[in-house]
Amino acid sequence: MCGDGSGYPYLQSVATAGEDTYSQYSSEAEFTQTEFEKKIKEVHSDFEIDFDEKDCIKIEEYTDGNRVKKIKIGNLELSGVEVRNILGLRSANFSVSMEDEKIKFEVIGYGHGVGMSQTGADSLAKEGKTYEDIIHHFYTDVEIVDM
Repeated sequence: MCGDGSGYPYLQSVATAGEDTYSQYSSEAEFTQTEFEKKIKEVHSDFEIDFDEKDCIKIEEYTDGNRVKKIKIGNLELSGVEVRNILGLRSANFSVSMEDEKIKFEVIGYGHGVGMSQTGADSLAKEGKTYEDIIHHFYTDVEIVDM
C-alpha cells in the first residue's frame, strides 16, 4: 500500500520539524534524454516523447501530502509512485525540470509519506520526546496499551 493511506485514518502525512536537516531528506536525480527514455521504455514499450514539445513532461495533480499523484510524460499518464519506482527516486514528492537535454528531478523526503518517518522520529527523540509522544505524533487517535 503506497500512497496517502486512504482507508486507514491512522496513516496520514505528518510534518515533523527538524527532519529536513537530515542529509537524505533532499536529493536530486538527473538523466540524459536518452537515459530517461530508455528507463521508461523498459516498463512501457509504447512510450513516445518529443522533448522539443513545451509540456512533454508535466505534473498534473498532487496528493494532499504534496506528492505527485499524476504526471504526463510524452504519451503516458503515470502516477508519481510509478515514476518514483521506474527512476529509482527516493519519494514521489518531486519537481522536474529540463535544461540542455537533461531531465532533473528534485526530490524531498524519503519514502511513501505516511506512517512514521525514521528521520522525524529521530528528530523528536533528540528533542527529548518519549516513545509514546513520538507514536502519537505520527499515528493519531491510537491508544497504546499493555498486552
